[in-house]
Amino acid sequence: MFRNYLKIAWRNFRNQPFFSLINLLGLSVGMAACMVIGLYVTFEKSYDDFHPDAERIYRIELDNYQDGKLAWRSATSYPAIVPTMKKDYPEVEDYCRLYDANSGVVSFGDRFFRETNYFFADSNALTFFQIGLLKGDPKTALVGTKKVVLSESTARKYFGGQDPLNRMVKLDTSSYLVTGVFKDYPKNSHLEIDLLFSYRTEPQARTSWGWYDFFSYVKLRPGADPQKLEARLPDMFMKYNGDWYRRSGNRAIALLQPLRSIHLESHLNQEAEVNGNGRTVQFLVWVAFAILIIAWINYINLSTSRALDRAKEVGVRKVVGAMRASLIRQFIFESLLLNLLALAVGVGLVAGLLPVFNELTGKPLTFGQLFENQLWVNGMLVFFFGTLLSSLYPAFVLSDYEPIAVLKGRFAQTARGVLLRQGLIVVQFAASVMLIIGTLTVYKQLRFMQEQSLGFDKEQTLVVRAPRVIDASFRTRSETFRQTLQRENLATGVTGSAYVPGTEILWTSSFRRKDRTDGGTNTMFITAIDHDFLDNYKIGLVAGRNFDRTFGTDSTAVLLNETAVKTFGFRSPAEALNREIISGDTAHVIGVVKDFHQQGLKLAKDPMIFISLYRNARSFEDLHYYSLKVKTANLPGTIEAVGREFERAFSGNPFEYFFLDAYFNEQYRSEQQFGQVFGLFAGLAIFIASLGLLGLISFTVARRTREIGIRKVLGADVSTIVFLLTKDFLGLVLVAIVLAAPLAAWLMNDWLSEFAYRTSIGLGIFVAAGLLSLLIALLTISFQSIKAALMNPVKSLRSE
Repeated sequence: MFRNYLKIAWRNFRNQPFFSLINLLGLSVGMAACMVIGLYVTFEKSYDDFHPDAERIYRIELDNYQDGKLAWRSATSYPAIVPTMKKDYPEVEDYCRLYDANSGVVSFGDRFFRETNYFFADSNALTFFQIGLLKGDPKTALVGTKKVVLSESTARKYFGGQDPLNRMVKLDTSSYLVTGVFKDYPKNSHLEIDLLFSYRTEPQARTSWGWYDFFSYVKLRPGADPQKLEARLPDMFMKYNGDWYRRSGNRAIALLQPLRSIHLESHLNQEAEVNGNGRTVQFLVWVAFAILIIAWINYINLSTSRALDRAKEVGVRKVVGAMRASLIRQFIFESLLLNLLALAVGVGLVAGLLPVFNELTGKPLTFGQLFENQLWVNGMLVFFFGTLLSSLYPAFVLSDYEPIAVLKGRFAQTARGVLLRQGLIVVQFAASVMLIIGTLTVYKQLRFMQEQSLGFDKEQTLVVRAPRVIDASFRTRSETFRQTLQRENLATGVTGSAYVPGTEILWTSSFRRKDRTDGGTNTMFITAIDHDFLDNYKIGLVAGRNFDRTFGTDSTAVLLNETAVKTFGFRSPAEALNREIISGDTAHVIGVVKDFHQQGLKLAKDPMIFISLYRNARSFEDLHYYSLKVKTANLPGTIEAVGREFERAFSGNPFEYFFLDAYFNEQYRSEQQFGQVFGLFAGLAIFIASLGLLGLISFTVARRTREIGIRKVLGADVSTIVFLLTKDFLGLVLVAIVLAAPLAAWLMNDWLSEFAYRTSIGLGIFVAAGLLSLLIALLTISFQSIKAALMNPVKSLRSE
């Protein structure tokens, strides 16, 4: 029987190569798209799964409230929290803290490397996170001070093939002993770790309830309830830090973030890495299902529309004794065979196109991951379930023909079958239209963010990272470097600062107005700038003046931005001038800076305070960036010359630079990638739907060939016949557009709600999506329609 089914299936494929190819191509492309999305989604959801105790590990989220309002939410927290939890709550089995120093220069001999993926860690970090050492003892490698463990690739970068153990490396100016080497930390982690240094042991680092720069983790005992523990944490805060909260009007609470949820669900200040987006991942899951459903709808439509072709076959087989169950099994087998063939082709497409997709998304996906974990199990379940569902209706329709009616030629397709196919076409194109609207919305929002005025000039700005290996002469050498660049005409302007636009400001402190003893404090984001920063970036002042070298009092002076003025409760920028604010020391306001977007339009503007790099003898340690305004002519030569001057001024520091416009736009990379991925799969969905439409119009033309010939003989012109053949299909596409628009608007408005500054979807996007869908459908249909309309009517009349 199986051999017989196979022969019949092969004859069908061979006798109808056009329709078989359309089905095969649509199914294989759809399956390939779903497999790629499955790899991406599985990788995104696998973050931190490799920890053996991942379900028991939680990171502390710190939320700060000022005057009862949420001021900020941070991924870092006070270092005193987790040891206190271990002491006071038996549910806590262990804890670990990591301090992110942002960046530094690691040197070995005469080699220097700028490193960003490193942490100062508690001595138990290796055992807490189950980081197995390839060399060294994990229980003692970080015990004590001045020790460091390296990743395998970092050790190779520093020492080549030599044994790194017991070698000395420097971090900036401090020396550390290499005590271990660990296997490269997995990429699917919310932490990127290349080096771990032994934890700083200052008393403040162990006991502070105000220095919130530590990633803090707790591991709960088996069976402990995290929600009940979280509910008790406010009492702990009031017990140990209540006096400060009562004096300041501030209040902080701690939340427990499950380790495995951080990557997709946490979007806080001071994240260790750029996290993913759970909503985007969910969107892609629905896109995958939409593409696969469109492909299976093609199969249903083409199978049922060819009912007349197979009616006689079914009639003859029934006459000679075939049972309906046997026919159903045959048609299901044919469907399974076609889907298995499409699956094989789809796997081949994935193998060939995965590197391109990886380049698009920046993910290290591999072909072998298709067969790992639950992905292949879930994929096969979806495959067989979808194959069965898509084959049942055609199988039951084809096996239900009455042999007498068929053999006498009285068989015709039912209105119910036609309505079903029309409904499926509407579903196909509705899904395609939604994907088009989504793609256009993403690109419109991206363009909106890139084209809005940022409040500063980022063009022709070369940013050089300031040296980290510094000494007492750094300030003098820095001034010489600036003056040399301008004297040699390498830059039209040079300014130094702690941060540049596009970087997250990690320096915060609580301030209050001196004239309001009963008022609460406000968290401010602080950056240090020199006297030329505002002029170089063309950031305007709305009140007061800039820092000035001739004013000795500027050592205690600060500038506020407009948002800070409002946060402090001043009625106008002018009212803020000469007022005093307190954060330990007293500072006076000399000017108000016009608001600008420090971190792009995804986030709201923060209240910022600007302090002078020249405020005291040690303040130049806050200098992290030089911003140079350069000419575009002979840019490579300019960069080379700047590098030579940098190395001459700051020997022992690597010369690193970037262009501010490109760096700033990196903030929108996730949206760019999302738009490209969304557009790619929207295009595939339309391609598959168009294949189905092409098959249906081809079949319709074949069935109406004689009618077309008669109409031509009676005087119908080409345009009339083309309209006759296309109007029904285009009508269905119009219905799909009307149905898809409201749902797409709701989904994309939900996505846009994540942005502090957002575009509106607008009627234009719906019109563009509708016209594009109609154009694609019209082009698909027109080729066959025009070909049929131009056919010689004599041949048309002979066709039946």
